[in-house]
Amino acid sequence: MARDRKDLGARKFVRVDLRKPGFLIPAPDAPWIECYILDISENGARLDVGDLAVPKVFGLSLTAGGEVRRVCTLIWRRGELVGVRFVSARELRNGVAPPDEPDAASRKAHA
Repeated sequence: MARDRKDLGARKFVRVDLRKPGFLIPAPDAPWIECYILDISENGARLDVGDLAVPKVFGLSLTAGGEVRRVCTLIWRRGELVGVRFVSARELRNGVAPPDEPDAASRKAHA
């Protein structure tokens, strides 16, 4: 269930309680690994991945048939739970950088 804006605190995007299976795609040709999507927002999601090793950048299928997919970057991990941010097409073109590092364009400009 979505929360009211006043209940969000510092959050920019409303989280929706989803609690449904999803599929982590560690690499383009790798087998899909089932995970559990706990909640989702416009810019990311919280997943239960068990003890699965999660790469820094990966695909996430929100449907079993792969009709709805997102590219994600790992933001945090707490035990079996991970927080991910959805990556935009622009970020993919420029190269995805962790949030605390300058992006590829900034690194080139400062080189």
